[in-house]
Amino acid sequence: MKIIVTLGPATNTEADVRKIKARGVDFVRTNMSHSSVADMERFIALAKKVDIPFIVDTEGSQIRTGDLKENTIFFEENKHIELCAEEFKGDERRLTLRPKEILSQLEVGDILYLDFDTAILRIADTAQATSGFVRAEVLVSGAVGRNKGVVVDPATPKHLTLPPLSPKDYQAIEVGLREGVGHIAASFMRSGAFVDVVRQATRGKMKIISKIECQDGLENLDEIIEKSDYLLLDRGDLSKEVSLERIPFLQKLIIEKARRKEKGVFVATNLLETMVEKKKPTRAEIHDIESTILDGAHGLALAAETAIGKHPFEAINMIQKVVAHVAPVAQELPERNKELAEILEKRGYLQSATEHASSLVPPHGGNLVERFAGEEKRDPRYLSSLPRIVLSNEQYMDAEQIAIGTFSPLEGFMVHDDVSSVLDSCRLKSGVLWPLPILLDVSEATARQLSLGNDAALTDATGAIVAVIHVEDLYTFDKKTVAEKLYGTTDETHPGVGALYKMNPVLVGGKIALLKRRPAPHKNYELTPRQVRRLFEERGWSRVVGFHTRNVIHRGHEFIQLKALEETHADGLFLHPVIGKKKAGDFHTEPIIKSYEMMMEHFYPKDRAVFATYATFSRYAGPREALFTALCRKNFGCSHFIVGRDHTGVGAFYHPKASHEIFDAFPSADIGIIPVRFDKVFYSQKTKGHVHEQDDAHGHAEEEKMHISGTEVRARFLRGEAPPEWFMRPEIASAIVDLIRQGEDVFVK
Repeated sequence: MKIIVTLGPATNTEADVRKIKARGVDFVRTNMSHSSVADMERFIALAKKVDIPFIVDTEGSQIRTGDLKENTIFFEENKHIELCAEEFKGDERRLTLRPKEILSQLEVGDILYLDFDTAILRIADTAQATSGFVRAEVLVSGAVGRNKGVVVDPATPKHLTLPPLSPKDYQAIEVGLREGVGHIAASFMRSGAFVDVVRQATRGKMKIISKIECQDGLENLDEIIEKSDYLLLDRGDLSKEVSLERIPFLQKLIIEKARRKEKGVFVATNLLETMVEKKKPTRAEIHDIESTILDGAHGLALAAETAIGKHPFEAINMIQKVVAHVAPVAQELPERNKELAEILEKRGYLQSATEHASSLVPPHGGNLVERFAGEEKRDPRYLSSLPRIVLSNEQYMDAEQIAIGTFSPLEGFMVHDDVSSVLDSCRLKSGVLWPLPILLDVSEATARQLSLGNDAALTDATGAIVAVIHVEDLYTFDKKTVAEKLYGTTDETHPGVGALYKMNPVLVGGKIALLKRRPAPHKNYELTPRQVRRLFEERGWSRVVGFHTRNVIHRGHEFIQLKALEETHADGLFLHPVIGKKKAGDFHTEPIIKSYEMMMEHFYPKDRAVFATYATFSRYAGPREALFTALCRKNFGCSHFIVGRDHTGVGAFYHPKASHEIFDAFPSADIGIIPVRFDKVFYSQKTKGHVHEQDDAHGHAEEEKMHISGTEVRARFLRGEAPPEWFMRPEIASAIVDLIRQGEDVFVK
């Protein structure tokens, strides 16, 4: 069992290094992410003097924060910050990101996790990326240190292009070669090609210890093992990209796969973290070390324990003591994890970053769908050969929501058998509950260009190809039959029926692959289900209440949101207003977002709410749509969903409680999200607060109940007047009045 010790301020003298060697340590190193090349040169000299092998440890291809004016900077929730390529001492308003190449690869809506998720940012504006900075907003407050790791959770799946070695790494390698250093620990090895770069840079003169500490490294593990001399599993950095509960299984699987190729694996991070401060470790730490040795690890690496810890030599003594106790047993169990590793391999454990136990409700149907085009679907020659279907804005929205997983388990526009089943039973042909058909209608002329079993290009209004559909079905439909089953009426004054009757006569069914998300103002708020789920997980939430609206928030909404949060004992709120096509009289997107921004910054309880927008449109399907809106929020990770009186109602076509009752029509296990029902809410002159009518303990007379209609609110705003304070917070009302005075269209016409 080999032992690596990290040198630092706690072990920086010749005497210290001699003590380390005397305790049977095999290698020493410095962490180049937190040291200069000059520091490394000095430590190499000490190691050579004491005659203990040194390992060059690179920075590698990791995104990091730059230098700071203070040791740590606190980023406050809902504040804005500039992320810059320029090197300077950062503060709460501006921060350097390294390497500088990363800025041009960030997109609006990307989420950045800083310093082991201490602070979380969302990219809001990339228009100035070519000028050297992008703008972000703080989603979760936290203190961030200098030169700390950053992980990007992208709005659209992508591989970031990062250099395998930093300029400082190349300098360090040259020093190492000059001094005869025989080993290099190469950080963030993402592929076999990365190992090749390190091999070339070291001129084949150093043994390469490839560090596995990112999802790319897991996905390309076999080729990395093949091209490396050893591996080092950095459990700390790896836990930034995969969930903590996956680390023990991954450790066993990596060690076993390397063993088959006769490559040793070192294991690092948190072995004796307690001993950074205390003289003795915890029982859990000893159990972890013993398990790691029994897993078949080739070596163990101490980091902070010896670099900055208060008890570096006691930590070395402790780890050697545990090794001496366990190693003889481990030698008799060389294939201890063989069977478990085979099971994990069959499950594709390395390749699936999302395969882990979650505290959240599972996505509808069991798996979160993501339908983004791979490289083969992006070939210009292939795309130019396909027949084309021009999408309306609403169809493009549906394609995008299918692709990002909002409509899980759907993988495309629905085929005939699924549509028939949904209309008859609110279930897909598979039996999964699903209340609404998601349709792609085309003209007969377009349908004649399509053929079953082949692909077609989906374009936006400009002709740009935004997705590909594999045509599985082409079918016609009887509009009156669909109207009766879906809407419960054939009355053309029903907006859903009217829209249905205007649809093209042929429907196309098939799986899609999205090439490009729909461009839109405020795209930074259109988070994907995967991103939102990770946000909930990082906050430690398991019970989340979802809220659907198409209006500016008012006091009645605020009342039911906070009441639902309290009554369900939920960890947080997910505020998710619709920003797609609206009916006349509804609020436009700008004031809706502005109202929720103000609520997030000033009024909601801190760390108890997440705000995002939902790019879709009203289906006018009454109770069916109420169930649909709940299932979509289930895919975002919500366990509960607020269903108001006449939720998604359409005039007098549906009973005000129909949207409540549909949740009782199906087994709760099939729905998988709990409705939180609210009836009428009024403002009480008696208690000076809002009251849920069915909870009215005071027996209010009608004249004591204060209501105000949406029509009256609109009329007041258009006259330049704010509604009463009991109806809407004055700060929000004033902001809307200001927009109107500036000539902005606040309401849909």
